[in-house]
Order: sequence, then C-alpha cells, then structure tokens
Amino acid sequence: MKAGRSGSAKGAVGKAKLASLGLAILAFSLLTLFAVVIFQGISERDRLEARNDAERTMNLLLASLRDHEDFGSAIESVEPLKKKVVGLGAYTENGSRLYSWGETPATLRASAPARSYTDNPKNDSLVFTLHPFRAGPAPLQPPPAMPNMNMGIMRRPFDGGGHGEFQRMGFGFLFTTMKNAEVVRLEIKESEYWARRRLARVLFPLVEILLAALVLSMRSLVLRNAEYRRRIEEQKNLVVLGTAASTLAHEIKNPLLSIRLQTRIMEKTYPEAAKRELDIINDEVERLSALSHRVGDYLRDPAGNPRALDPAELALEVGMRLCGKNVLKSPGEAAPRVFIDPERLRSVLENLTRNALESGGPEEGLSIEVGELDGKARIDVLDRGSGLEPGVEGKLFDPFFTTKSRGTGIGLSVCKRFVEAAGGTVALSARQGGGCRARILLPAAKGDD
Repeated sequence: MKAGRSGSAKGAVGKAKLASLGLAILAFSLLTLFAVVIFQGISERDRLEARNDAERTMNLLLASLRDHEDFGSAIESVEPLKKKVVGLGAYTENGSRLYSWGETPATLRASAPARSYTDNPKNDSLVFTLHPFRAGPAPLQPPPAMPNMNMGIMRRPFDGGGHGEFQRMGFGFLFTTMKNAEVVRLEIKESEYWARRRLARVLFPLVEILLAALVLSMRSLVLRNAEYRRRIEEQKNLVVLGTAASTLAHEIKNPLLSIRLQTRIMEKTYPEAAKRELDIINDEVERLSALSHRVGDYLRDPAGNPRALDPAELALEVGMRLCGKNVLKSPGEAAPRVFIDPERLRSVLENLTRNALESGGPEEGLSIEVGELDGKARIDVLDRGSGLEPGVEGKLFDPFFTTKSRGTGIGLSVCKRFVEAAGGTVALSARQGGGCRARILLPAAKGDD
C-alpha cells in the first residue's frame, strides 16, 4: 500500500510538472508573439519616418530648382543637404543616365511602382525612386513656392521675367533635362534609422532570453508553491497520524500490564508445564512494550529540556547498565560539553548500544568512544557484528524501516530526530575489519548553557 501511494504521488507530481511545462511554453509563446508585434510596430514606425524624410527631401530638391540651375548646385549650397544626400540621378525609360550628382549607378531599370523604397545597409542609407511625370505632362507654369524646411534654401517669387531669367532659375533644367527623365533616384543617409534597426536586432534576443527566464522562474515558483502546499497537507496528515499513534501506544500499555500480571500468576501456578509458552508470551509483551515506548519517544518533542552536560558521563552510565561493564574508551582528547536534553541523549545512546548488542558480534568488540572532532563532541558506538547490508545506507533512518526480522524500525528514526533537534548529526558506516560505526556529532555548549 505504501509503495502504491508513493507511486501515485510521484505520478501526480510528474503530471503537475508536465502541465506546468506546457503552460510555461504557452505563456512564453504568447509573450514572444506580443514582443514580435511590439518590435514590428516600432520597426514599421521607423521605416515610415525614414520614407517620409526621403519624400520631404525630394520635394525640397524639386522646389529648390526655382533658385538653382540643377539639383547639384542646390545640394552643395546647403551643408546639411550635402551631408545627407549620398547621390541623385535621373534616368530615361531605357535606363540610361541623364543626370547625376554624388554616388549613382550608371544605369537604372525603371520600376513599375510610381514610388519605391530600398534599404541600403552598406551606406546606412535609403534609396527613393520616383517617376516624376508618370501622372501627366510636365507643368507649363513653375511650381508654387515650397516651405524652406529649415534647410537654408532661399526662395524667390516667380516674377514673370524673361526666358533668360526662367533658365537661370532652374526651370530650363526642369523642362529640358528632367522632361526626358522616367525615373529619379535619390539616396539619402538615414543613420538613426539604421542604428535603431541594429539596436532592435540586438535587443530582441535579449528580450526573448529575459522572457524565458521570467517564465521559467514563475514556473519554478509555482512548482515550489505546489510542493509547499503538498508538504503542508502531509504535515497535517502526520499530525493526525501522530495523535492516533500516541493514543494507541498509550492504550496498549494497559492491556500489556494486565497480560504481564497474569503471566506472573501462571508462572507460579504452572512453574514447569507452561514455561515455554509463558516465555513466548513474555517476549512478545516485552517487544510490544518496547514498541509503544519507542513510538512515544518518536512522537515527543525532540528538543525536550536541553542543558549543558558531559557526554562521557552519560555514555559511561548507559554502557554499564546495558553491557554490565565499562565499555567507554577515551581516544585521548576530552570531549566538550554539549547542550542537549539528558533523557533524549540517553535514549539515543541506548538505541545505538542495543543495535550494537544485537548485531551478532562478540561482546568484547563493542565499545563507546567519546572525544572531540573539529570543535564538536564526537560519540562513536562501535561493534564487530555483521555490518551494514549493501544499498540500505539511505533508508536506515526512515521510520519503520528495519533489516531485522523482529525489529520495529523506530529506534534509528528516534536517534536522528533527537540529535538533529540539538543541532548535531548521526550517521552509520562500515568499519574496517568488519562491524559498524554509529557516529554522533554534537556542537559544543556555548558559555554557561
């Protein structure tokens, strides 16, 4: 039943982890989609701003022909334009170049759209191509005055002067050279646009990593919270079970006392005929009595009423009472005083000493050593018995686990609870030459504790 419940609990935990992983993947996917939408929106905004800048620059250059002979003179007359424009060219329908300023290709095939935009990351620029006269014939009158766009280009109103003035103001260039142009190609620097694009390419993976870390941390938090709730429920069940076990152990003592009294009467009445059967009853009574005492010990407050004491004195007392002789050995260094409940330490030493006596080794192989190790009190209970069975090291202190045919599996659990409540540790290990070592390490008492 215990194995079945354990397997069921493990299965539930596994399903919870799998479900949380699925939810984490779904959450990460949704957050990633949200991040993609945001980054695409920012990228589209930057792209539109760059294209609007190209449109404004082209309109400004077309308007500047009122005051300049051609595009080149207009660009070179204004320093910001000179730094911004990479190149400007006009091309015929068959792709040959009519006019150029700056860096322009020798030929350019006309594109279908009236306006098109091409990114050029090599120059951190944007290429804007325009079919200026696709909408209809060239205007017969000069275009209206355009705002100067804060670029410093001077404007003069069209005064209706002679043809020479018309030519000098750039309209001759517009109505002679440009009327044959099918495509105008403008390439301008957009350093900020490209800087933002590169920054977005770096930031997006970092955002994805942060989102993944956030989702994983939230999943871990949820799993820890679920584990915490599960442990709380287990603790509640243990409290109920402990109360029931304590009540049961107390109730067992009364019938055991009655059975012991009746066997004493029967021993006097039938001294020889029923000796074997009475001995069996007495043994079972003693075993049940020991079990009830150990269950009571396990359920008691593990800390008890601690005080400072000399562990060697208590070890000597336990050894004399259980072994009938002095089994205490001193390795040379004196053990420091410890802060622990005397009854709790006595119970620990009795359990470990009984285990050593029941190990099957010779009595002369049993000993208790008390000394000092790394500033802590060291108590070793040694025997030359059968030793530890392979593979049981991690289960020795589990409640109700035992390798003995008539063991209860409570003694070592009681030892662990009492020692750890005092801030110490207890461990069992195999001895060289056979047998077992049970080692207790307790912190030294501070001051006058």
